Amino acid sequence: MTGTAEPGRVGDRDGHARHEDACAAALVELAGMTPVRLARILDGMGPSVAWAALAAGTHPADRARRFRGEAAGTAPEAVAERYRAAGVAVLLPGRLGYPGALEGDPGAPAVLGALGHPGVLDGRPAVAVVGTRSATPYGARVAADLGHDLAAAGAVVVSGLARGIDGAAHRGALRAAAAPPVAVAGTGLTCPYPERHRALWEAVAEAGAVLSEAPLAAPPRPGGFPARNRIIAALADVVVVVECHARGGSLHTVEAAARRAIPVLAVPGSVHSRASDGANALLVDGCAPVRDAADVLAAVDLARAARGRPAVGAAEREPNRVGDRAAGRAAVPGGPGTAPSDRLERAVLDAVESTPTAVETVLARTGLSVSAAVAAADRLVGRGALVAGAGWWSRP
Repeated sequence: MTGTAEPGRVGDRDGHARHEDACAAALVELAGMTPVRLARILDGMGPSVAWAALAAGTHPADRARRFRGEAAGTAPEAVAERYRAAGVAVLLPGRLGYPGALEGDPGAPAVLGALGHPGVLDGRPAVAVVGTRSATPYGARVAADLGHDLAAAGAVVVSGLARGIDGAAHRGALRAAAAPPVAVAGTGLTCPYPERHRALWEAVAEAGAVLSEAPLAAPPRPGGFPARNRIIAALADVVVVVECHARGGSLHTVEAAARRAIPVLAVPGSVHSRASDGANALLVDGCAPVRDAADVLAAVDLARAARGRPAVGAAEREPNRVGDRAAGRAAVPGGPGTAPSDRLERAVLDAVESTPTAVETVLARTGLSVSAAVAAADRLVGRGALVAGAGWWSRP
Protein backbone atom coordinates (compact mmCIF):
# COMPACT_ATOMS: atom_id res chain seq x y z
CA MET A 1 0.00 0.00 0.00
CA THR A 2 1.35 3.38 -0.94
CA GLY A 3 0.40 6.90 0.03
CA THR A 4 1.98 10.11 1.23
CA ALA A 5 0.76 13.09 3.15
CA GLU A 6 0.07 16.05 0.91
CA PRO A 7 3.00 18.49 1.02
CA GLY A 8 2.20 21.60 2.96
CA ARG A 9 -1.03 20.12 4.27
CA VAL A 10 -0.40 17.31 6.72
CA GLY A 11 3.35 16.97 6.47
CA ASP A 12 6.12 18.76 8.35
CA ARG A 13 4.84 20.25 11.60
CA ASP A 14 6.29 21.47 14.83
CA GLY A 15 7.00 19.11 17.71
CA HIS A 16 3.79 19.80 19.60
CA ALA A 17 1.61 19.11 16.57
CA ARG A 18 3.49 15.88 15.86
CA HIS A 19 2.98 14.77 19.45
CA GLU A 20 -0.73 15.55 19.16
CA ASP A 21 -0.89 13.42 16.01
CA ALA A 22 1.00 10.61 17.75
CA CYS A 23 -1.39 10.63 20.71
CA ALA A 24 -4.38 10.73 18.39
CA ALA A 25 -3.12 7.67 16.49
CA ALA A 26 -2.38 5.89 19.77
CA LEU A 27 -5.92 6.58 20.98
CA VAL A 28 -7.38 5.05 17.82
CA GLU A 29 -5.23 1.94 18.29
CA LEU A 30 -6.28 1.20 21.90
CA ALA A 31 -7.96 -2.19 22.20
CA GLY A 32 -11.71 -1.75 22.51
CA MET A 33 -11.70 1.84 21.25
CA THR A 34 -14.65 2.77 19.04
CA PRO A 35 -15.45 5.98 17.16
CA VAL A 36 -18.13 6.84 19.72
CA ARG A 37 -15.82 6.25 22.70
CA LEU A 38 -13.06 8.19 20.99
CA ALA A 39 -15.36 11.17 20.43
CA ARG A 40 -16.27 11.17 24.13
CA ILE A 41 -12.65 10.90 25.20
CA LEU A 42 -11.61 13.81 22.98
CA ASP A 43 -14.63 15.96 23.84
CA GLY A 44 -13.23 19.20 25.22
CA MET A 45 -9.56 18.20 25.27
CA GLY A 46 -6.70 17.60 22.86
CA PRO A 47 -5.21 14.16 22.13
CA SER A 48 -2.11 14.61 24.32
CA VAL A 49 -4.14 15.73 27.34
CA ALA A 50 -6.64 12.92 26.81
CA TRP A 51 -3.84 10.37 26.48
CA ALA A 52 -2.16 11.52 29.67
CA ALA A 53 -5.48 11.39 31.55
CA LEU A 54 -6.19 7.86 30.32
CA ALA A 55 -2.70 6.70 31.31
CA ALA A 56 -3.14 8.24 34.76
CA GLY A 57 -6.61 6.76 35.18
CA THR A 58 -8.17 10.19 35.69
CA HIS A 59 -10.12 10.68 32.45
CA PRO A 60 -13.81 11.37 33.26
CA ALA A 61 -14.93 9.40 30.19
CA ASP A 62 -13.02 6.30 31.38
CA ARG A 63 -14.18 5.93 34.94
CA ALA A 64 -13.78 2.14 34.70
CA ARG A 65 -10.13 2.71 33.73
CA ARG A 66 -10.42 0.17 30.94
CA PHE A 67 -7.74 1.95 28.90
CA ARG A 68 -5.36 2.85 31.74
CA GLY A 69 -3.04 -0.15 31.57
CA GLU A 70 -2.55 -0.13 27.80
CA ALA A 71 -2.15 3.65 27.65
CA ALA A 72 0.40 3.65 30.47
CA GLY A 73 2.46 1.00 28.71
CA THR A 74 2.35 2.44 25.18
CA ALA A 75 4.60 5.09 23.66
CA PRO A 76 2.51 7.22 21.27
CA GLU A 77 5.58 7.98 19.17
CA ALA A 78 6.03 4.27 18.45
CA VAL A 79 2.44 4.12 17.16
CA ALA A 80 3.04 7.23 15.07
CA GLU A 81 6.09 5.59 13.50
CA ARG A 82 3.92 2.71 12.29
CA TYR A 83 1.58 5.24 10.67
CA ARG A 84 4.48 7.04 9.01
CA ALA A 85 5.91 3.76 7.73
CA ALA A 86 2.54 2.96 6.15
CA GLY A 87 2.30 6.44 4.58
CA VAL A 88 -0.82 7.23 6.61
CA ALA A 89 -1.39 10.81 7.78
CA VAL A 90 -3.37 11.61 10.92
CA LEU A 91 -6.11 14.21 10.45
CA LEU A 92 -7.74 16.11 13.32
CA PRO A 93 -10.73 18.50 13.24
CA GLY A 94 -9.69 22.11 12.95
CA ARG A 95 -6.30 21.24 11.48
CA LEU A 96 -5.05 21.47 7.91
CA GLY A 97 -5.89 18.38 5.91
CA TYR A 98 -9.09 17.48 7.77
CA PRO A 99 -11.97 17.59 5.24
CA GLY A 100 -13.83 20.86 5.54
CA ALA A 101 -17.15 19.14 4.78
CA LEU A 102 -16.81 17.19 8.03
CA GLU A 103 -16.10 20.19 10.24
CA GLY A 104 -19.07 20.65 12.53
CA ASP A 105 -20.82 17.51 11.31
CA PRO A 106 -22.59 15.73 14.20
CA GLY A 107 -21.01 12.43 13.18
CA ALA A 108 -17.58 13.76 12.25
CA PRO A 109 -14.74 11.37 13.10
CA ALA A 110 -12.63 12.62 15.99
CA VAL A 111 -9.56 11.24 14.19
CA LEU A 112 -9.14 10.26 10.54
CA GLY A 113 -6.37 8.35 8.85
CA ALA A 114 -5.53 9.28 5.26
CA LEU A 115 -3.60 7.74 2.41
CA GLY A 116 -2.78 10.06 -0.44
CA HIS A 117 -3.82 13.67 -0.62
CA PRO A 118 -6.83 14.54 1.59
CA GLY A 119 -6.64 18.18 0.53
CA VAL A 120 -8.16 17.28 -2.86
CA LEU A 121 -11.60 17.71 -1.30
CA ASP A 122 -11.05 21.37 -0.45
CA GLY A 123 -13.37 23.57 -2.48
CA ARG A 124 -14.31 20.91 -5.01
CA PRO A 125 -17.87 19.66 -5.57
CA ALA A 126 -18.28 16.05 -4.45
CA VAL A 127 -20.73 13.32 -5.43
CA ALA A 128 -21.14 10.07 -3.52
CA VAL A 129 -21.88 7.18 -5.90
CA VAL A 130 -23.03 4.12 -3.97
CA GLY A 131 -24.82 0.85 -4.55
CA THR A 132 -24.91 -2.87 -4.15
CA ARG A 133 -21.87 -5.15 -4.06
CA SER A 134 -23.74 -7.61 -6.30
CA ALA A 135 -24.09 -5.20 -9.19
CA THR A 136 -25.59 -6.26 -12.49
CA PRO A 137 -23.70 -5.51 -15.73
CA TYR A 138 -26.17 -2.64 -16.25
CA GLY A 139 -25.46 -1.16 -12.82
CA ALA A 140 -21.70 -1.50 -13.15
CA ARG A 141 -21.75 0.21 -16.54
CA VAL A 142 -23.92 3.08 -15.29
CA ALA A 143 -21.69 3.55 -12.22
CA ALA A 144 -18.54 3.58 -14.34
CA ASP A 145 -20.04 6.05 -16.80
CA LEU A 146 -21.20 8.33 -14.00
CA GLY A 147 -17.82 8.13 -12.28
CA HIS A 148 -16.03 9.04 -15.49
CA ASP A 149 -18.33 11.87 -16.54
CA LEU A 150 -18.60 13.41 -13.06
CA ALA A 151 -14.84 13.41 -12.64
CA ALA A 152 -14.37 14.82 -16.13
CA ALA A 153 -16.71 17.67 -15.18
CA GLY A 154 -14.64 18.46 -12.09
CA ALA A 155 -16.57 16.63 -9.35
CA VAL A 156 -14.82 14.43 -6.79
CA VAL A 157 -16.36 10.95 -6.86
CA VAL A 158 -16.69 9.62 -3.29
CA SER A 159 -17.42 5.97 -2.59
CA GLY A 160 -16.44 3.04 -0.41
CA LEU A 161 -14.13 0.92 -2.60
CA ALA A 162 -16.43 -2.08 -2.16
CA ARG A 163 -17.17 -4.65 -4.84
CA GLY A 164 -19.81 -3.80 -7.40
CA ILE A 165 -21.05 -0.24 -7.77
CA ASP A 166 -18.38 1.40 -5.57
CA GLY A 167 -15.48 -0.10 -7.46
CA ALA A 168 -17.04 0.61 -10.85
CA ALA A 169 -17.59 4.28 -9.96
CA HIS A 170 -13.99 4.70 -8.83
CA ARG A 171 -12.61 2.95 -11.91
CA GLY A 172 -14.63 5.30 -14.09
CA ALA A 173 -13.37 8.33 -12.17
CA LEU A 174 -9.77 7.18 -12.52
CA ARG A 175 -10.25 6.61 -16.24
CA ALA A 176 -11.23 10.27 -16.64
CA ALA A 177 -7.85 11.37 -15.25
CA ALA A 178 -9.47 14.61 -14.12
CA ALA A 179 -10.94 15.39 -10.68
CA PRO A 180 -9.33 13.11 -8.06
CA PRO A 181 -11.44 10.34 -6.45
CA VAL A 182 -11.87 9.91 -2.70
CA ALA A 183 -12.70 6.66 -0.90
CA VAL A 184 -13.82 6.01 2.66
CA ALA A 185 -12.78 2.56 3.83
CA GLY A 186 -14.55 0.41 6.38
CA THR A 187 -11.28 -1.29 7.36
CA GLY A 188 -7.83 -0.10 8.36
CA LEU A 189 -5.72 1.56 5.71
CA THR A 190 -3.19 -1.29 5.66
CA CYS A 191 -5.97 -3.85 5.23
CA PRO A 192 -7.48 -3.40 1.74
CA TYR A 193 -10.91 -4.94 1.45
CA PRO A 194 -11.81 -6.75 -0.63
CA GLU A 195 -8.29 -7.99 -1.34
CA ARG A 196 -9.03 -8.03 -5.06
CA HIS A 197 -9.29 -4.22 -4.86
CA ARG A 198 -5.77 -3.71 -3.54
CA ALA A 199 -4.58 -2.21 -6.83
CA LEU A 200 -7.68 -0.01 -6.97
CA TRP A 201 -7.00 1.26 -3.42
CA GLU A 202 -3.46 2.17 -4.42
CA ALA A 203 -4.64 3.91 -7.59
CA VAL A 204 -7.24 5.96 -5.69
CA ALA A 205 -4.67 6.92 -3.03
CA GLU A 206 -2.20 7.91 -5.73
CA ALA A 207 -4.69 10.08 -7.60
CA GLY A 208 -6.78 11.27 -4.65
CA ALA A 209 -7.24 9.95 -1.13
CA VAL A 210 -8.41 6.97 0.91
CA LEU A 211 -9.77 7.82 4.37
CA SER A 212 -10.60 5.65 7.39
CA GLU A 213 -11.45 6.13 11.06
CA ALA A 214 -10.51 2.52 11.84
CA PRO A 215 -7.24 1.37 13.44
CA LEU A 216 -4.42 0.96 10.97
CA ALA A 217 -4.71 -2.81 10.47
CA ALA A 218 -8.39 -3.26 11.38
CA PRO A 219 -9.90 -6.19 9.46
CA PRO A 220 -13.41 -6.12 8.01
CA ARG A 221 -16.17 -6.25 10.61
CA PRO A 222 -19.94 -5.94 10.07
CA GLY A 223 -20.42 -2.69 11.98
CA GLY A 224 -17.55 -0.89 10.30
CA PHE A 225 -19.21 -0.50 6.93
CA PRO A 226 -22.55 1.05 7.98
CA ALA A 227 -20.61 3.42 10.26
CA ARG A 228 -18.31 4.62 7.47
CA ASN A 229 -21.32 5.35 5.25
CA ARG A 230 -22.13 8.44 7.35
CA ILE A 231 -18.72 9.83 6.36
CA ILE A 232 -19.37 9.14 2.68
CA ALA A 233 -22.67 11.03 2.92
CA ALA A 234 -21.22 13.94 4.87
CA LEU A 235 -18.43 14.48 2.34
CA ALA A 236 -20.84 14.78 -0.59
CA ASP A 237 -22.94 17.57 -2.05
CA VAL A 238 -25.35 14.91 -3.33
CA VAL A 239 -25.64 11.12 -3.03
CA VAL A 240 -26.45 8.95 -6.05
CA VAL A 241 -27.74 5.41 -5.58
CA VAL A 242 -27.14 3.34 -8.71
CA GLU A 243 -28.37 -0.12 -7.72
CA CYS A 244 -29.57 -1.13 -4.27
CA HIS A 245 -31.58 -4.05 -2.93
CA ALA A 246 -34.70 -3.38 -0.89
CA ARG A 247 -32.70 -3.58 2.34
CA GLY A 248 -29.27 -2.87 0.92
CA GLY A 249 -26.42 -1.32 2.85
CA SER A 250 -26.54 1.77 0.64
CA LEU A 251 -29.67 2.78 2.50
CA HIS A 252 -27.43 3.57 5.49
CA THR A 253 -25.80 6.21 3.31
CA VAL A 254 -29.22 7.45 2.22
CA GLU A 255 -30.36 7.77 5.83
CA ALA A 256 -27.17 9.62 6.78
CA ALA A 257 -27.67 12.00 3.85
CA ALA A 258 -31.32 12.62 4.78
CA ARG A 259 -30.33 13.55 8.34
CA ARG A 260 -27.94 16.12 6.89
CA ALA A 261 -30.38 17.49 4.27
CA ILE A 262 -28.07 16.22 1.52
CA PRO A 263 -30.04 15.47 -1.68
CA VAL A 264 -30.36 11.83 -2.71
CA LEU A 265 -30.81 10.82 -6.34
CA ALA A 266 -31.39 7.36 -7.78
CA VAL A 267 -30.83 5.59 -11.09
CA PRO A 268 -33.98 3.86 -12.38
CA GLY A 269 -33.65 0.13 -12.84
CA SER A 270 -35.71 -2.69 -14.26
CA VAL A 271 -38.74 -3.63 -12.18
CA HIS A 272 -37.67 -7.23 -12.78
CA SER A 273 -34.24 -6.69 -11.17
CA ARG A 274 -33.99 -7.26 -7.41
CA ALA A 275 -30.77 -5.25 -7.50
CA SER A 276 -32.83 -2.14 -8.31
CA ASP A 277 -35.63 -2.63 -5.78
CA GLY A 278 -34.14 -0.15 -3.32
CA ALA A 279 -33.25 2.45 -5.95
CA ASN A 280 -36.69 2.27 -7.53
CA ALA A 281 -38.30 2.62 -4.11
CA LEU A 282 -36.31 5.81 -3.57
CA LEU A 283 -37.76 7.18 -6.81
CA VAL A 284 -41.26 6.36 -5.59
CA ASP A 285 -40.45 8.20 -2.37
CA GLY A 286 -39.63 11.36 -4.33
CA CYS A 287 -35.89 11.21 -5.01
CA ALA A 288 -34.89 12.76 -8.33
CA PRO A 289 -34.06 10.30 -11.12
CA VAL A 290 -30.63 10.10 -12.73
CA ARG A 291 -30.19 9.33 -16.41
CA ASP A 292 -26.68 10.68 -16.83
CA ALA A 293 -24.09 12.93 -15.24
CA ALA A 294 -25.90 16.09 -16.39
CA ASP A 295 -28.79 15.32 -14.03
CA VAL A 296 -26.37 14.81 -11.14
CA LEU A 297 -24.37 17.95 -11.85
CA ALA A 298 -27.56 20.00 -11.96
CA ALA A 299 -28.47 18.72 -8.51
CA VAL A 300 -24.94 19.49 -7.29
CA ASP A 301 -25.30 23.07 -8.49
CA LEU A 302 -28.58 23.43 -6.62
CA ALA A 303 -27.14 22.00 -3.43
CA ARG A 304 -24.03 24.16 -3.58
CA ALA A 305 -26.02 27.31 -4.37
CA ALA A 306 -28.14 26.71 -1.28
CA ARG A 307 -24.95 26.54 0.80
CA GLY A 308 -23.31 29.51 -0.87
CA ARG A 309 -20.69 27.43 -2.67
CA PRO A 310 -19.52 27.83 -6.29
CA ALA A 311 -21.42 25.76 -8.84
CA VAL A 312 -19.78 23.24 -11.13
CA GLY A 313 -20.89 25.28 -14.16
CA ALA A 314 -24.25 23.97 -15.32
CA ALA A 315 -24.64 26.60 -18.04
CA GLU A 316 -21.75 25.00 -19.94
CA ARG A 317 -23.13 21.45 -19.78
CA GLU A 318 -25.60 21.35 -22.68
CA PRO A 319 -28.27 23.25 -20.75
CA ASN A 320 -30.91 22.60 -23.42
CA ARG A 321 -30.17 18.92 -23.98
CA VAL A 322 -33.62 17.83 -22.83
CA GLY A 323 -35.20 21.23 -23.18
CA ASP A 324 -34.96 20.87 -26.96
CA ARG A 325 -37.83 18.42 -26.76
CA ALA A 326 -39.68 20.13 -23.93
CA ALA A 327 -39.70 23.73 -25.04
CA GLY A 328 -37.51 24.26 -28.08
CA ARG A 329 -34.35 26.31 -28.36
CA ALA A 330 -35.48 29.22 -30.49
CA ALA A 331 -34.58 32.53 -28.92
CA VAL A 332 -37.38 34.98 -28.17
CA PRO A 333 -37.02 38.70 -27.89
CA GLY A 334 -35.85 39.61 -24.41
CA GLY A 335 -35.72 42.94 -22.69
CA PRO A 336 -32.80 44.24 -20.71
CA GLY A 337 -31.95 43.28 -17.14
CA THR A 338 -34.04 40.46 -15.73
CA ALA A 339 -36.13 39.53 -18.76
CA PRO A 340 -35.93 35.89 -19.86
CA SER A 341 -33.82 35.41 -22.96
CA ASP A 342 -35.27 32.12 -24.28
CA ARG A 343 -38.28 29.85 -23.94
CA LEU A 344 -36.71 27.71 -21.24
CA GLU A 345 -36.15 30.73 -19.04
CA ARG A 346 -39.69 32.00 -19.73
CA ALA A 347 -41.13 28.60 -18.79
CA VAL A 348 -39.19 28.50 -15.52
CA LEU A 349 -39.94 32.13 -14.65
CA ASP A 350 -43.66 31.63 -15.26
CA ALA A 351 -43.63 28.55 -13.00
CA VAL A 352 -42.05 30.36 -10.04
CA GLU A 353 -44.13 32.38 -7.60
CA SER A 354 -43.22 35.28 -5.32
CA THR A 355 -43.06 32.82 -2.42
CA PRO A 356 -40.55 29.92 -2.41
CA THR A 357 -41.51 27.43 -5.12
CA ALA A 358 -40.10 23.92 -4.78
CA VAL A 359 -37.95 22.57 -7.60
CA GLU A 360 -40.35 19.62 -7.91
CA THR A 361 -43.22 22.07 -8.48
CA VAL A 362 -41.29 23.87 -11.21
CA LEU A 363 -40.49 20.57 -12.91
CA ALA A 364 -44.15 19.52 -12.79
CA ARG A 365 -45.35 22.84 -14.18
CA THR A 366 -42.81 23.07 -16.99
CA GLY A 367 -42.26 19.45 -17.97
CA LEU A 368 -38.52 20.16 -18.07
CA SER A 369 -35.78 17.84 -16.86
CA VAL A 370 -33.81 18.72 -13.72
CA SER A 371 -30.75 19.70 -15.75
CA ALA A 372 -32.68 21.93 -18.17
CA ALA A 373 -34.67 23.66 -15.41
CA VAL A 374 -31.59 24.24 -13.23
CA ALA A 375 -29.56 25.63 -16.12
CA ALA A 376 -32.32 28.09 -17.02
CA ALA A 377 -32.91 29.05 -13.41
CA ASP A 378 -29.17 29.58 -12.85
CA ARG A 379 -29.13 32.09 -15.68
CA LEU A 380 -32.18 33.87 -14.25
CA VAL A 381 -30.60 33.94 -10.78
CA GLY A 382 -27.44 35.37 -12.25
CA ARG A 383 -29.42 38.26 -13.74
CA GLY A 384 -31.43 38.84 -10.59
CA ALA A 385 -34.73 37.55 -11.98
CA LEU A 386 -34.92 34.72 -9.43
CA VAL A 387 -33.67 34.01 -5.94
CA ALA A 388 -32.32 30.52 -5.18
CA GLY A 389 -32.80 28.67 -1.90
CA ALA A 390 -32.39 25.16 -0.52
CA GLY A 391 -34.45 23.26 -3.11
CA TRP A 392 -36.59 26.21 -4.20
CA TRP A 393 -36.67 29.39 -6.23
CA SER A 394 -38.72 32.54 -5.79
CA ARG A 395 -39.17 35.87 -7.49
CA PRO A 396 -37.30 38.71 -5.79
